[in-house]
Amino acid sequence: MINNNNTHTDTIHTSSPQLFEYLILPSATNSAINTYNNAHEVLIDTRTILQNKLFVFLPGTTGMPAAYKLIVKKGASLGYHSIGLMYPNSADIYTAAANSTDNSLFGKCRQEIFDGIDHTSGVSIDQNNCIQNRLLQLLLYLKSHYQTQHWEQFLLNNEIDWSKIIIAGHSQGGGHAFYIAKKVAVAKAIAFSSIDWNSSLGISADWIAQAGATPINKYYSFNALKDQIFSYANVVTQLNDLGLQGTAISIDTNNPPYNNSHTLTTNATPAFNLLFPDHNITSLDTHVPKDVLGNESSSFAKAWEYLITQ
Repeated sequence: MINNNNTHTDTIHTSSPQLFEYLILPSATNSAINTYNNAHEVLIDTRTILQNKLFVFLPGTTGMPAAYKLIVKKGASLGYHSIGLMYPNSADIYTAAANSTDNSLFGKCRQEIFDGIDHTSGVSIDQNNCIQNRLLQLLLYLKSHYQTQHWEQFLLNNEIDWSKIIIAGHSQGGGHAFYIAKKVAVAKAIAFSSIDWNSSLGISADWIAQAGATPINKYYSFNALKDQIFSYANVVTQLNDLGLQGTAISIDTNNPPYNNSHTLTTNATPAFNLLFPDHNITSLDTHVPKDVLGNESSSFAKAWEYLITQ
């Protein structure tokens, strides 16, 4: 069953296993959320064994959850309650921080996008519109409107229970995933094609090497070797600075468990050869290699499953 909702709806009661999809405007969860109002993508697949964990995916710069349905659907197919979260994702963070002599700006921008507290003039996000509040309001909405689906398990005293959340994202969203994992203890963090590199200083953003709330063995990364936006050599340096475990393994010529590596790579041909094809290949629907049915190719399906479930 596909149920596309962007306003308040009645609770659905069903005894038959189904795939549920909800498109929910951020403003429908709380009227104080008044920017970046493209729909959240919410999927739960009751045809599989539910894992009692939440997979949250953050789009890249200017991206929308609707452009990342394949990876969110993969999370649902593996038994996770799955959300593609819309959040303020303009390029302001890079304009402010990528070439600044202040190497703390990346972290300050990410903190403000996360919690909505004024940390820098580089971005301007209030507490209603930040990532943390958007996810909280969506979970409260889902708890209220879909009571049989047990969204309340991801809340603790009406606040987000981060310990049950796999936080992931592409590009800017991947950076947020790793940054959030530094600030709160999550079940896992996965970054797709992501890096915070200070080009002016030629080093990683300072938050990369800082101690974090989530153990480093809970971080995973997936990158394209020919990424047109982020130099793979810089990615390697940054992942080393972060302390990610294991030698990078190609998904093109290897199978799970990839020597238990936390860093996967690909040199596959993107399905769409425009708009930074290799940067987008790791998770953007239009660029991910497909099979004849239009689903992600076998190598990508196996890689995504490994990243989410390992």
